[in-house]
Amino acid sequence: MLLPSRQRSTAWVKRLPDVVEAFNNEVTSLTGKKTAVAIKEKAVASKPSTKYSRLVGLKEKKLPHLIDVRYLYQPGELEGGTKRATDPIWSLKVYHLERSATKPNELVFYYLSDGPKRGLVREELLVVPSNTQLPHA
Repeated sequence: MLLPSRQRSTAWVKRLPDVVEAFNNEVTSLTGKKTAVAIKEKAVASKPSTKYSRLVGLKEKKLPHLIDVRYLYQPGELEGGTKRATDPIWSLKVYHLERSATKPNELVFYYLSDGPKRGLVREELLVVPSNTQLPHA
């Protein structure tokens, strides 16, 4: 709510319980259950939240070598230990895709030059288009 400066509104505090109750009693499209019911269960099956426009998993096409990518940080991978909402989730540096490895009936694992030593799956990579102008260090 927009109020003149130095004035505070507590209307949202009064309405918050009603909003939470409405959310908890709404059936979600991902689970097909009310949130209040799903919270009490140990495990809840859900539908994918995204419809992929490309092949995912075992039938996916390999990314070409030597393209530029950024990778998804793992929890705690950045220095500092605790995670803040403002911390980046994608690597700040751009890396070259050095090689990929596959085994029959398994996902493709990608390895980056001068990047993390672990293999990354396609969903952990963000392709940087070749015409992207990157900031200078």
